[in-house]
Amino acid sequence: MRRFCIFALAPLLLMFSSTFAIAQSSSYPNRPVKMIVGFPAGGAVDAAGRTMAQALQKSLNQSFVVDNRPGVGGMLAMQEVARASPDGYTLAVGSAGPLTVSPSIFKSANFDPRQSLAPIIWFVNNPGIVVIRKDLPVNSVAELVQLSKTRQLNMASAGTGSVLHLMGEYFQDRMGIKWTHIPYKGSGPALLDMAAGRTDVALDLIPSAAPLVKSGQLRALAVTSSKRSPALPDVPTLTELGYEGLEMGSWMGLLAPKGTSSESINKLNAILNQAMKDPELVARVSNAGGELVGGSPQDLANLMNKDLNRWAVIINRLNIQPD
Repeated sequence: MRRFCIFALAPLLLMFSSTFAIAQSSSYPNRPVKMIVGFPAGGAVDAAGRTMAQALQKSLNQSFVVDNRPGVGGMLAMQEVARASPDGYTLAVGSAGPLTVSPSIFKSANFDPRQSLAPIIWFVNNPGIVVIRKDLPVNSVAELVQLSKTRQLNMASAGTGSVLHLMGEYFQDRMGIKWTHIPYKGSGPALLDMAAGRTDVALDLIPSAAPLVKSGQLRALAVTSSKRSPALPDVPTLTELGYEGLEMGSWMGLLAPKGTSSESINKLNAILNQAMKDPELVARVSNAGGELVGGSPQDLANLMNKDLNRWAVIINRLNIQPD
């Protein structure tokens, strides 16, 4: 009789738990949500995080608090989120470096974001750009490649193992050329030294390089996006020039701990996709050289997987080690 009662109650218990889960999801979030950024306040990743936080807070009438936790190129923050409870109240504002470069450089950390984080949305893409010092005697990518085969050029980057360094190495691999790498502590110093004529070429990001190109201090040969940038509409894409498979850059997105409910993830995804339709936000990002992306959580998962595999090959070939 007792066993019969338990079996008889089972469907009711299942129905109650399902109803509770739906109610819990529909009320999410019912307390403040923490959004962890692995870089100091004031940078590009922080700005993206605060833009997303404002959109979510406005739509859900709940606090989304940006928490800056810099360290190990942003990877410590990603690991902290990966260890958090998968309840939707701790999120990661992730970017290309800590999610797709650092795991292959800091191998001892044994951190694979594909196994420990759940993508929510690919928020913004910052495409790359091929820039040269203004007096380098070339006017196209083809001429740059030809000159590189007859003369030793040097390449500035934001630092060994940075996304920009790897973009430059990938470009060289595809073109069959080799430049001398000169690492700097950040993109700003690298570009300013090139403007002063101390280095020859760099693959940087459009938002960083566009002001120097517009002022005539650097020249741009091509961008690495799928279409021309509104920030530099006269600069062709590499694809236009016949160089396929060189779409690359840096990007930012939102992620949660693995195991976070799909209902919570989809709710956040839908709100941010809607926010990206705001004409003012679109104009602000595109005029700076970035691209709002959006899409499904799977789109971000696919991007992470592609970049993890692409950068791992170069990191292992160059034997890049932690500083």
